[in-house]
Amino acid sequence: MFFHRKNWLAGYITIEIKGQYPEHFFDMCARYDIPSWDIQKTDTTTATGKIKLSDLPKLRAVRRKSIYKIHFKDRMGLPFFLRQLVYQKPFLVSIAIALSVIFLLSNVVWRIDVVGLDEELERKVKIQMEEYGLERGSLQWNVDSPGTLQQRLLADVPELLWIGVKKKGSAYHLEGVEKTTVEKKEEEAVGHLVASKEGVIVDLYVKKGQPLVQPNDVVYQGDTLVSAFLNESDDENEDEKPKKSNPVAAEGEVIAEVWYKSEVTVPLNNEYAVINGMSEKKHYVHLSNYLIPIWNFKKPEFKDYQMDVEEKEFYFLKWKLPITYVEQTIYQKEMKKEQLTEKKAKEIALEQAKRELRSQISQEAEIKEEKILHETVENGKVKLTLYFTVLEDIAKKQPLSQGD
Repeated sequence: MFFHRKNWLAGYITIEIKGQYPEHFFDMCARYDIPSWDIQKTDTTTATGKIKLSDLPKLRAVRRKSIYKIHFKDRMGLPFFLRQLVYQKPFLVSIAIALSVIFLLSNVVWRIDVVGLDEELERKVKIQMEEYGLERGSLQWNVDSPGTLQQRLLADVPELLWIGVKKKGSAYHLEGVEKTTVEKKEEEAVGHLVASKEGVIVDLYVKKGQPLVQPNDVVYQGDTLVSAFLNESDDENEDEKPKKSNPVAAEGEVIAEVWYKSEVTVPLNNEYAVINGMSEKKHYVHLSNYLIPIWNFKKPEFKDYQMDVEEKEFYFLKWKLPITYVEQTIYQKEMKKEQLTEKKAKEIALEQAKRELRSQISQEAEIKEEKILHETVENGKVKLTLYFTVLEDIAKKQPLSQGD
C-alpha cells in the first residue's frame, strides 16, 4: 500500500514496448537503475509496465541504446492531477470561492450567550455590545478582545458587579453577576457602638441603644458611645438604681471631628512623557514564529514612542488557524519639562494630600478644614506638613462579650 501511495504522490507512467522479446527492455531498465513494476506481456512483440515520472530522462537514454519502440499510455499520480487542474479553471475558481466563503463564515459571530443576569440587564448588556460592534453577523476580527470587552462593560454598565467574556469558535459566552440592589438584612448581633478613632463629638443620631456621650465630649479609640443596655427606672422611686434591660443591637451614627496629619513632597522641576497625537500603523501576518510585514515597511521615524499591539485570530470551521493578523499602533512621545513656582507646588501638594486622605476615609466624611503646619523648600522640592479636620462617623459595632 505504501509503495503505491508513494508512487502516486511522485507520479508514474505506463509505457508500452514493441519489438522482439520486449521483456528484455525492462531488463535494460533495471541495469540502468530504472525500477519498473506491473510488467505484462500482451503478445510476442508487446509488453507494458510502469515507471516513475522522475525516471523519464533515464528512460530516453536507454531508448537511444535499443531498437525498441516506446509508447506512453497512462499517466497517473499527483503531478498529472495538478496539471489537469490548471486547465480546469472553472473548477479551481469554484474551489477558491467555496474555501473563501467557508473561511469568511468561520470568522463571523454566530451566537452570543448571556447568563447570570435578569432579562432587563441582559438586554442592556446586549445593546452595549452592539455599540462595541459585537452582534450576530459581525466579523470577529472587527471585535475587541474578550479582556477589553470585559473592562468596557464593567465601566459602561454600573449595574454589573462582575462579568466574564469568553470566546469559543464563532460564539461569545458572557456570564455576569449583578450588583445586589436590595440586600437582605441579617439578624444583627447585640452589642455596643464604640469609637473607631479619637475625636470630639459633634452630633449623635441614635436609633437603638443608650447614648453615653454628648456633643463636645472627647472620646478615644475603643470608648463606648452607645450602650446595648437601656436603663429602666421606676418614676415613683427615682432614687432607685436604674435596672438594665435586655441588651439590643445598638444602632446609629456618631459624628465627630477627627484629625489627620499628612506630609507631602512635590518637586519644583517636573519631567514627564506625553503623547502628542502623532502616530502610524504597521500591519503584519504572524505565521508560526515569523512576523511578516504586509503594510508600512519603514522603521518608525519617532525617537521616543509607545507601541500598542492588537492581534486577531482566524478560524476555518471550528479550528483556529496557525496564522494571525497583527496591527501595531506607534504613538510618538515627547518629554516635557515643567518649572513650578512655590505657590503652584503648594497647591498641587494640597490636592495630592486631599486625594490620599479621601482614600482613607468614607465617602460620607467631610473635610472641614486644612492647615499647613510646616513648609520647607530644599533640594528643588517643596515639602508640606498638613493638618486636616474631618467630620465623620466614628461609631463601629462591638458584640457583647461574656463579661458584659
